[in-house]
Amino acid sequence: MSRKRLSKKQLKRDRFVERTFDWAHWAETHRNQMIGAAVGLLVLVGAFFVYRSMAHAAEEQAAGEYMEARQAYFAGNYQLAASDLRGFIERYGDTSYGDDARFFLADALYEAGDAEGAVQALEEFLDRHEDSPFATSGRQLLGATFVRLGRYDEAVSAYREALDHAGYDFERVHLHAALADAYEAAQQTDRAVAQYQAILELESEGETAQEARREIAELTVKPLGVATGTPDTSQTTAADEQP
Repeated sequence: MSRKRLSKKQLKRDRFVERTFDWAHWAETHRNQMIGAAVGLLVLVGAFFVYRSMAHAAEEQAAGEYMEARQAYFAGNYQLAASDLRGFIERYGDTSYGDDARFFLADALYEAGDAEGAVQALEEFLDRHEDSPFATSGRQLLGATFVRLGRYDEAVSAYREALDHAGYDFERVHLHAALADAYEAAQQTDRAVAQYQAILELESEGETAQEARREIAELTVKPLGVATGTPDTSQTTAADEQP
């Protein structure tokens, strides 16, 4: 008796059915593992959404408390502002408001006259948030704080680092002017003049340029009597009056 040959279509169908039964058999024997995996996946998905929800809620709460902490700053009560901002940083320093809070804490300390505290706060801010939008302003404020403390070399370093990171000409103009002030305070007139000349290269017209030219003229004018060789006796020091 001859056997009936199966067509290709039937063979393909039989193989599909065979694989389906194989999968069904595997699923039956591994049912507990599949249920456990599904439950685990649901737990992970649920945990992710809970985390996102909690993170969003924390950000909203941080936003509200940050504005409260800034109220004293806006009111000009810098000592209270520093206290409030410190408290905010302790609670929400790792949120997206952390860099803002650390910068304004340093500024509040500077305005309150606590230069040493401002330096410490600024160094921490720049160490943690060197890419913050406030970083250039932070470096400039650090330079100004060093000038207030009479630490002129450190002021120059801070200003120059800020200059290296400045993205706009108006920022560079402010930083060159700040460098000029630092050099003047350190009695390095030639270097101060060079900073005003750098300003003129950025802005050759307008009030800023006029101010830079006035500063250059004042810094380069010769004292009375230098050109003629006669001594300038218009001002005397206490040491000159000693017998």
